Amino acid sequence: MAGTWTSERFPQFEQSIRRLTDEHRELTDEPLHLAINYLPQNRNQQHLYLLEVIGGLGQGINPERDLFEVTFAASPEFPMAPNEELHLLLTNPAELEVALREGWPLAQEVVDAIRAGDYSVMHEDDVGRRDLAMLRELSYSDCQPRNEEGIESAALDFHLKSNPERWPYSEV
Repeated sequence: MAGTWTSERFPQFEQSIRRLTDEHRELTDEPLHLAINYLPQNRNQQHLYLLEVIGGLGQGINPERDLFEVTFAASPEFPMAPNEELHLLLTNPAELEVALREGWPLAQEVVDAIRAGDYSVMHEDDVGRRDLAMLRELSYSDCQPRNEEGIESAALDFHLKSNPERWPYSEV
């Protein structure tokens, strides 16, 4: 069930996260394809983390080679304790695929959380299901991201080449 992990791990935030996700679903110029609430293994465990894959205009690839992240403190709409923050990671389907192929740090963080079972799918549409399938497939495989010399993972390339209909943004 969507959101079960969220209600078990962060019951005090379930309604706020669900409300935020529902508000983002209503945006027509940037449709929400996938929203995943997750807990990274190597970051502050008191913080909340939400990955959103969105569509619309501006489907570029970040030249800094990492996903866009913005951090929010407590607000009347999203009450939190002083030591808690919401980390919102935003990407688009094409950028997510590049991030996974190249092993961008924040993308790998999401894959690791999925591998550990520390996540909850808050929303997915048809595009989001493809992206989620890619994330899950990588979390269950032995493939590694691109290393520092730029050598791509043979396993990821195999996944993309053997299932081109599942990864419509791939250039392989």
